[in-house]
Amino acid sequence: MPVERQREMLHLGRVVAQHGHVPEEHIALAEDTVAHLSKLARRSGSQEHLAVATSALRDAEDGEAVIVRLSAAAGTPVRVLSGEDEARLGYLGVRAGVALREEPVLVLDLGGGSLELTIGSGAEVTWSTSLPLGVSRLSALVDQDPARKRELKALRTRVEEELAPHLDAVAAAGARTTVAVGGTVRALARVVAHEEQVWLPATLNQLTVGTDEFTRVRDELVALDLAGRTEVPGMKDRRADHLHIAAVVLVAVFDQLGVERATISDWGLREGILLDAHGVTAPPPADELRGAEIARLRRAFSTDDAHLDHVAGLARSVFDGVGAAHGLRAADRELLDHAARLHDIGETLALRRHPVHGAYLVANAELHGFAPAETAILTTLVRFHRSRGIARGFPPFASLSDADQDRTRRLLPLLQLADQLDRTGDRAIHDAHVAVDDDRVTVTSIGHDAPAAPLELQQVARLFRSTYGLDLRFAPAVVDGA
Repeated sequence: MPVERQREMLHLGRVVAQHGHVPEEHIALAEDTVAHLSKLARRSGSQEHLAVATSALRDAEDGEAVIVRLSAAAGTPVRVLSGEDEARLGYLGVRAGVALREEPVLVLDLGGGSLELTIGSGAEVTWSTSLPLGVSRLSALVDQDPARKRELKALRTRVEEELAPHLDAVAAAGARTTVAVGGTVRALARVVAHEEQVWLPATLNQLTVGTDEFTRVRDELVALDLAGRTEVPGMKDRRADHLHIAAVVLVAVFDQLGVERATISDWGLREGILLDAHGVTAPPPADELRGAEIARLRRAFSTDDAHLDHVAGLARSVFDGVGAAHGLRAADRELLDHAARLHDIGETLALRRHPVHGAYLVANAELHGFAPAETAILTTLVRFHRSRGIARGFPPFASLSDADQDRTRRLLPLLQLADQLDRTGDRAIHDAHVAVDDDRVTVTSIGHDAPAAPLELQQVARLFRSTYGLDLRFAPAVVDGA
């Protein structure tokens, strides 16, 4: 878990592009920044320190001398990453934070000094390149604000020239998925989300954005000056100076590579460096990543883990028993299992209104491996697992597509039934047999001294009827040993 984060942007890529070296005043500023961040890390309790430099200092004429001074300021040697290492480590960070299939994936990392393109499958990188197309570096081509048409054309031409030798290699890889990473990429995606009025959890990790949406934002940003860009909904002030340039570069790259949409990752080079330093070279499969994130949240806000796990088992039995009647898929069964393992975490904060507290925790836990829509589904299920139904205006639910809203409505009765079967948390009902016959769902509780159905199950029955058009009936419990 991160304990401290701080980012300072010095735009050394632009400085090096303009001068070929780093002037003294910029070196002094970099020294002060590195010293400050190093001190912050040590005061926060860190015992191992990693300092790396990327393309700007890799390319600067005086790069070696600057590295010596920055190493002294950091109190630890600064490692200069090669373009190959930068691509590999960025890819590792992405694979550790985004749930992806085991198939070729194109990772596009747009930084201040360079653009890394990496293709890989699973833990293996099969091809990569590093190009001098960083946003700060290319900002040296733009003198006016708003940028003039010829300046924008120069940006696009530079992208086309640098990418041209690599188009065949990218096309031959046949990557079906493109993942885009980098601070400016995330900033652009956040502007898109605000314009589309998309609800977002604490992270926009795994948000999918179409090239046409990026293009629309590009056209809006290039028509504005700095003051105008600062007022754009979703804009971060520290990104406003260069975000229009990033939009031009990103769209030009997508156009050249034939990318129609990209998945956003909030993990990249920084996380890849940390993982590599601790010997993690093989990122987990998608299902393991998601399971580990649920476990992480539970460790942070642990309640009755035995109850949560037991309800998850009952939820799977209910899902399987209802079968075709609910019209859901295996992916929905997985989401139901995750929601069951989290449904009561809000009790850590307070028993009263704990579904509200739990929903807040899920929405703000920065769960990796889940797209924002999936996090919205989990948040909604946790929020309404004790309610008569879902409030249509609940922002995470309202943000979902019609199809995802329907999925969520169909999952809720299954979660509520599983939770009510272990309402007291004593696991007296250790399993349930669920069968669908004509217009009825019959539930047979199985356990030791299994209690009769509590009154709360009447609410679940009403929800089943309104959701599925099926009556919910409880057969006499089967008591172990009887």
